[in-house]
Amino acid sequence: MPKIIGFYGSYPADLCLYAAYALQNAGKRVCVIDLSEEGTLFRCIPAPEECFAATTFHHVDFIRRKPLVQWHELDYDFVLVQLGERPQELCLAVCSQRILVMNCERSTLDFYDSFLQASGMPAIVLLRGFCVDRTAIGKIMDYFGRESCLIERWLLLPFHEADEAYRIHMQYQLLTKFAHISADLERALVQLLLLFGLQDRVKTIRAVRNAKQGKTAEMLYLVS
Repeated sequence: MPKIIGFYGSYPADLCLYAAYALQNAGKRVCVIDLSEEGTLFRCIPAPEECFAATTFHHVDFIRRKPLVQWHELDYDFVLVQLGERPQELCLAVCSQRILVMNCERSTLDFYDSFLQASGMPAIVLLRGFCVDRTAIGKIMDYFGRESCLIERWLLLPFHEADEAYRIHMQYQLLTKFAHISADLERALVQLLLLFGLQDRVKTIRAVRNAKQGKTAEMLYLVS
């Protein structure tokens, strides 16, 4: 039975994709389900129009709108679900872990504060896109509810030009690697994979760095 992890919020697609490639480089069988209305992930993998239901890229399987009753039947180690901005509570409930990705806009914080409380389901909260200012970060975290029992953990990802460039470009062109993401984003990916259950930190760091270069576990095996 796979471990199902849901990504939702204001900017979840790139993180979901990077995590999938990193898990594959850690030797895991990975599937990504895109439930978002806009089909964001299907815009950055080959030929989504010709293979709308499912396709494979970099040894990761991508599926569009798989019914949630079938998620646990999939033969993978990890199933990552791109849930979109406003996921259904039933979809959230099926996930063993939930990653809420937010920017720092007050309207975003207000919406997801209410959403989180209404769902009653805990999440790892990743705050992204802010300028490095400890005072401002503290205010944002306090405003959102730093002490809320529904926040399992905070992950902080400051704004970086390269991260934003990749996030935008992946919507318009094929994403084969993300070699120049920031050190903060690389650390966030390592933290996520460890939270997902990977045990060896050194191997996890190596998996993330290999994924950044567009490698796959099979390619690494052949080289060795």
